[in-house]
Amino acid sequence: MPAAAAPRERVALVDLSPDAAPADARERLAAAIAAAGFEPLAGDGLDVALAGGEVDRDAGELATAMTAAARAFGELRCSEVVPAAKQAIGIAAARQAAGRPAPELARAWTYLLLCADRESQLDAALVAASRLRVLGGSPDVPAAVWTKYPEVDAVANRELVDVDIATDVAGAAIWIDFHRAGVSPLHVALPAGEHVIAAAGDGKRGWAAGTAVRTQRSVRVPLADQAGRWSEVARRVAGWNGAPPPATELAWLFARIDARVAVIRRGDAIEAWGQVGRSELPHRLGGATGSGQVRDIERVLGAIADRVRSWDDHAPDPDQPLLTESTTSRGRTDLAERPTKWWVYAAIAGAAAVGATILVVHEAGSDRQRVELHYP
Repeated sequence: MPAAAAPRERVALVDLSPDAAPADARERLAAAIAAAGFEPLAGDGLDVALAGGEVDRDAGELATAMTAAARAFGELRCSEVVPAAKQAIGIAAARQAAGRPAPELARAWTYLLLCADRESQLDAALVAASRLRVLGGSPDVPAAVWTKYPEVDAVANRELVDVDIATDVAGAAIWIDFHRAGVSPLHVALPAGEHVIAAAGDGKRGWAAGTAVRTQRSVRVPLADQAGRWSEVARRVAGWNGAPPPATELAWLFARIDARVAVIRRGDAIEAWGQVGRSELPHRLGGATGSGQVRDIERVLGAIADRVRSWDDHAPDPDQPLLTESTTSRGRTDLAERPTKWWVYAAIAGAAAVGATILVVHEAGSDRQRVELHYP
């Protein structure tokens, strides 16, 4: 077991592992950190951000909507599938417009298609099948269902409606039915019927869904900043591309997350890093003791506990070289002893004269003089 940790020392688990690395190792490491008496940094998406993962606010909303749709679909409650799936589609469409991956789009449309087919809603099923084809299809849709709803020209024999699309941010990217259509403000002619309009620009994104009709010639898509509290951390860690970060990058991270210790994982390898104070750069802790494989986490945490106690006791850091007096000029015989320059004496005399009275007294019976300094 590792040595007792300093009370609730905050420890960041920075995961730079490739995608192929076992994901459950992170959970095991976090559990070991907590069991050793440390405080593993988590909550509000920070643990995900420290692995370079996405922590946008709408990611949680999207996950909630998809979970609700999946649960209702599994329980054959299509009346509850539809609103949850449509909510997920809108959020995912906005993320798509912002350049984010949106695999949830295909899954949500799959739920809608299969529900519409089950309840014999022909028009809804045709729309869902059309949207799903745009997104590349879905392996979860049986071939027999695809056959029932063949690809058709969605515009043929349908009235076109002129629509002006605007957003809070000029020049925002506009996507209509999962295709990029242009930038705002945008004038388009849409076939009458249901559409999903998404927009993203200046770090914000949003969506609107509804039916295009002649009575409404304009649509304004509201945009909101979806960056989470730790989005910047996630982008910084992801930008390291799985390579060990330079000490300056770790210094930025420690300052941002208010920590001074981290366990850095790369696949099965782990290392302890720390920073005594903000005036110096982070460094590896414990030498060979502070690194190893995931199975060595208790030993690595023991090295961290030792270093933290040293820091808190203001003892010399064993991982840092001690400052010593330079001996460069000691023992050199090539430098002859040189006389002291006259201005050194002048400086000393000048300093002594400040605030003092100098008395020169002749000693009796000799030619010597005695100098006395009297300070007020």
